[in-house]
Amino acid sequence: MKHIGAYVLYDPSVNCLSEPCGLCLWLAPLCKIVLRRAKGQTGRLTIDIKKSSCANLVKLSIGAAARYSHASPCTNHPVICPYCDSLESSPVVWSYNFWSHLLRKHPRISLEDHNNMFILTKLKKKGMKHVWNSHFKQQNAHQKSQYAPLAISEIYCSHLVFRYTFLFYLQYH
Repeated sequence: MKHIGAYVLYDPSVNCLSEPCGLCLWLAPLCKIVLRRAKGQTGRLTIDIKKSSCANLVKLSIGAAARYSHASPCTNHPVICPYCDSLESSPVVWSYNFWSHLLRKHPRISLEDHNNMFILTKLKKKGMKHVWNSHFKQQNAHQKSQYAPLAISEIYCSHLVFRYTFLFYLQYH
């Protein structure tokens, strides 16, 4: 989940206005996350596995997902939008998308009233930036691999397919 959260925060190609799923990055209409109370009305919120649909659907503790720790800096978690009708396809929004959701779906609602939902502390930003940077970390150039590079036979190279296709075309046309 922290990997996806890093994409939501730092990848400029991810459009947060489309409310990408916190589990797979698909757009909100394609992924549907439904929450339910674990035990009655006072129980903890949990993902309703039967009513939700996502390619990477997993059971998760929403309380634990919302808590920052050095080992798990991502606090992106599903929340129920208090302004969406319960009849909508999914009133659940990922916390990193909540700001965009309010702008798009509820433009009259004050963003300042919900700063605690989407303002990341410096510590959280630093942790997630580390996740983002470590995702793209390259192996040091001076380190040698213990394996020899793969040698690919020329018969498996794709440029030969085009060459032979072109020659075949010229021969019969």
